[in-house]
Amino acid sequence: MNQESAPGPGNEVIPISFPCPTAVTSINLAAFHLLGDRSGLPVEKISPQQLRPALFADYRDLSKLRYDFPLILLNDDQGLAWIRSLADIIDASLREVAPEGIESEGIRRQVLNLEQEIRNLVSQGQKGPLSLLWQKARRKLLSGVSKTIRSSVEDNLAKAYAELGLDGEVIDCDAELPGRLITHAWNQSQRIKSMQLGSQIDRLKQKLSDILRIDHLHSSVARNAGHLESSMGTGDNNVFDFQAMANILKSAPVGDPLPEKRQLRIKEAISVFQSQNFVTNSGVNNSFGFNFENCGEALEAFRKRLPDMAALVKAISIAELEIENRYDESRHDFFYSRFDEDQLGPEDLALFPSYLVYLQHGDDAANEQAVLETLRSGFPFKIIVQKDKIVGELSTASGHFSFGTQGQQLARMALGLNNVFVLQSAASSLYQLRERVMNGLCSDLPALFSVYSGEKSGRPAYLAAAAATESRAFPSFVFDPASGEDLASRFHLDGNPCVEQDWRRHRLRFEDSEHNSHTEETAFTLLDFIACEGHLDTHFACIPETCWDSNMLPADLFLELDSNAHKDKVPYVLLIDEDDVLHRAVCDVKLIDAAKRCRELWRNLQELGGINNSHAKKAIALEKEAWEEERQHLITQASSSPASASVAATTAVSQEAVVTESEQTSAAIETAVEMTPDEAPEISSDDAWIETIRCTTCNECTDLNDRMFAYDEDKRAYIANLDAGSYRELVEAAEACQVAIIHPGKPRNPDEPGLEELIARAEPFCT
Repeated sequence: MNQESAPGPGNEVIPISFPCPTAVTSINLAAFHLLGDRSGLPVEKISPQQLRPALFADYRDLSKLRYDFPLILLNDDQGLAWIRSLADIIDASLREVAPEGIESEGIRRQVLNLEQEIRNLVSQGQKGPLSLLWQKARRKLLSGVSKTIRSSVEDNLAKAYAELGLDGEVIDCDAELPGRLITHAWNQSQRIKSMQLGSQIDRLKQKLSDILRIDHLHSSVARNAGHLESSMGTGDNNVFDFQAMANILKSAPVGDPLPEKRQLRIKEAISVFQSQNFVTNSGVNNSFGFNFENCGEALEAFRKRLPDMAALVKAISIAELEIENRYDESRHDFFYSRFDEDQLGPEDLALFPSYLVYLQHGDDAANEQAVLETLRSGFPFKIIVQKDKIVGELSTASGHFSFGTQGQQLARMALGLNNVFVLQSAASSLYQLRERVMNGLCSDLPALFSVYSGEKSGRPAYLAAAAATESRAFPSFVFDPASGEDLASRFHLDGNPCVEQDWRRHRLRFEDSEHNSHTEETAFTLLDFIACEGHLDTHFACIPETCWDSNMLPADLFLELDSNAHKDKVPYVLLIDEDDVLHRAVCDVKLIDAAKRCRELWRNLQELGGINNSHAKKAIALEKEAWEEERQHLITQASSSPASASVAATTAVSQEAVVTESEQTSAAIETAVEMTPDEAPEISSDDAWIETIRCTTCNECTDLNDRMFAYDEDKRAYIANLDAGSYRELVEAAEACQVAIIHPGKPRNPDEPGLEELIARAEPFCT
């Protein structure tokens, strides 16, 4: 399961029951919603703190799901492969040892069972490299296998292990993930930079030493008997007459020695190379430390090292001039005599390792202010700010009127600096954004990584983090100033599901106490996420089923109404308890205000990402208005002058084509999809098809049936063979698709079981 699919309903019907009836009036509900007055509400035996969103029903035990986590931290000197998911590694091994076909099903099942054992170990808190966890899982798996097949199972597992070809620390989505993952990526990026700087220093030092050595060999001192004997070693001393050789060499011409000032410059440069502490001779390990736990220490260390940085940059520049024999004392002496840290430019600072600051608990305002000041300096700092809590107290007295949005403020303020790489993401999305993470760490610009861990939510960290992204409480975005000149190139909304919508919507299927099946479409909003947190339960009121009436609206629908339209309505979210009893929890007005602020912030991000762009909409509206005026003018001309009717009609058609093209451009901006006519052919509604151009490569359909569904060369899904699967699989793939691009059409096999139900389920996707 790809992380974008959590939270969300599964394919199984959830057996949800309902609580016992108690009387309550619409006035009582309105009193709670507007004033927080519970006096007219029934006393619930269960608190909202004991409930969770109904869409979480399928996610009780994440270790049973096959999704991105756990991850493996890899070491690669090229920095190309620094992290992989366990599922990806196992799949790569199976492609080698278990090719497609029924004959490989046994080994495939055994290896997948071992993967499940590794997941179980990780969920129980086991840590260590993959090789260690593999062996632990292998022993546990073999202990439950009969003796008759144990040998063959062990051989199969050994073959799969041999195909891994890698090892690394296994990490799960927990409180340590943001720091460990980004720090590991930073170490990889700095290893490359350190090797490059170290190699440059070693090369320059060797060439300068060669200049001095050759100068010495051309001098008369190098030709005396004592020097010749010491340079030859001790092997032939008894048979070789060094004095005779010295007498012969005396007659050879002696070259002009290097000027004393040049010798001194070269020796000083070599001395700087030998004494610098930024990289060792091998270029792998740094003598200086470059990772810190607060911005103040990092800034102090950076400033103290500026003179050493200037000395090394100066030595490198002089060395390159001397090696090419281009050093001109009349020009260069004046410049280098005054060269110090004030002359260092961005290209000079880019030679050195960057500074990593990890603020594990970066939620307080003082930390955020220090982060912004550090980023504003323009120095090469990479700052990780881990946020464990993004929903504060819902009270103006607490000084946080921006309740429900304060977790996003730091990254949004950093956007205003314009020359800073900014990545905001929940921990659950970091693997999906791994290339963006590495780009920010390798960039010469300052970088901020603001990450919500989900650790203090009272739910599994992965589930809470994914819920924060889906509910827009902590949406993912990346701003990379180095990736282009315009905002379209720099700003990305990668990692968010259904980016064109305010909230992602799901179909929730459940059974009532009479075992009647129901389907209800519901959105996952900020209010659902707040319900996950639990500490704000006083802002929810659980209402028994017998008191549900038409004045109660799902929160997302309530938010779409203006103040006049919803004055008699009250909003609710769907929650379930440990017994899977379904509750409607009415939300008070403070929660609704928070959700509105959250939605507006999300819409601002959409606009930055080119979705629902107000400027494009305004331009299209003006164009349509101008066209309509021109069309009316042409019609008036045509009616008054028959001779000009043909010209007017032709011009009107041309004008209409211009507007149509503009409307299409606007639609492309709003959906971030450009589809050519060749990519969107006319397709019968009876045929199954996929909007391939919109595919997000989530693997949902290919995991379901990789013979029916396949990827093209751009990693976008298409239907490879309709006969390789059933209509049920088509419908299930459409339901699982995160961007709703699979259209099942009509069934090809009229005898397939359960067609009536499947056709009803497919109907929303066939339009």
